[in-house]
Amino acid sequence: MKLLHTSDWHIGRIFNQHSLLEDQEHVLNQIIDYAQEQQVDAMIVAGDIYDRALPSADAVALLDQTLTTIISELAIPVIMISGNHDGAQRLGFGSQLLKHSGLHLFTSFDELLKPVELDASFGKVVIWGIPYCDPESVNDYFGVKTNDHQSAQEHVTNLLKQHISEHYDDTSAQVVISHSFIAGANTSESERPLSIGGAECVDADLFKDFDYTALGHLHQAQFKGYKHVRYSGSPLKYSFSEVKQKKSVTLVSFAEDKSVQVELLPLRAIRDVQVLEGKFDELLAAGKTAPNAQDYIQIKLTDKEAILDPLARLRSVYPNILDLTKLALEREATDTRQTREQLGRKPIEVISDFYKAMTTEPLSEEQENLLASIMDDVNKAAQKA
Repeated sequence: MKLLHTSDWHIGRIFNQHSLLEDQEHVLNQIIDYAQEQQVDAMIVAGDIYDRALPSADAVALLDQTLTTIISELAIPVIMISGNHDGAQRLGFGSQLLKHSGLHLFTSFDELLKPVELDASFGKVVIWGIPYCDPESVNDYFGVKTNDHQSAQEHVTNLLKQHISEHYDDTSAQVVISHSFIAGANTSESERPLSIGGAECVDADLFKDFDYTALGHLHQAQFKGYKHVRYSGSPLKYSFSEVKQKKSVTLVSFAEDKSVQVELLPLRAIRDVQVLEGKFDELLAAGKTAPNAQDYIQIKLTDKEAILDPLARLRSVYPNILDLTKLALEREATDTRQTREQLGRKPIEVISDFYKAMTTEPLSEEQENLLASIMDDVNKAAQKA
């Protein structure tokens, strides 16, 4: 039994004002090739299918083309959940009809206890999908009061685990798909926070009892806490902070004893992402013979003197420069910024300190809860924008 685990396609992504649709089509075709070569039994996509809640027509067309090839031409079922970038209702349109064709969409909690079951030599592989756990949606559906992504995710996952313990025995392998932030995992600049004014991280222990956990949200392929609790990572680099990451999809194989073997299958982009640092004249000369001059590039100039029209001149040899900075100015700005510790503080802590400085009184618990709710509303509105 083989599963192909991928996530965070972010179809329609704009990288520093540059559309990545061509790059995404190229790498999605590689994922299709892997699915065929490895003869996988199903493909898992763990959320953030689109980059925005209202995707462009071209983004929708690319997803339609990709899924048609996988499901209709290769006869491989696809199991997909909504992430925090997706418009869950739009992504889930027609889900009841589409499941009969082989596309299983988990975009609402109506589907939480309706898994996809695949036949395996040892019995069944049962695949559960948990759509992104927005606190407001969880509270409305289950009639509870959670305050942040962490408590919402824990509530839903614990309900699922209880259901499994009551209805399944050890002859089946349990796989869960979730779009979550595991505490301590490595992050990138291109990931949108899951919560503002509240906790966004969940403990890996929440998923340890599953035979395999297919995670989405973080863009670097990794595991945290347990080797079977894994992120596949995004198929492309979506920020310069990801320059050293190696992109892949995750091949998950179940043995006769239900043990899991994992293999990372590498993905190769049309254009890689580079950060180049040095003097203008040296970079300009090197670019004339550089084999990867077509990559997406961030340039950091070390020159102290003024340079006439450096961006246009450098683009004559590096046509896909997406960012140009002068390192001396960048360092000067860094020296005047707040410390890393201050930058890492939660917005609610900053507001609380300001309130206390103005009134000499700390925020009450009721005020903190109200503020957290308002900030979550602001974050949701920003996601939909």
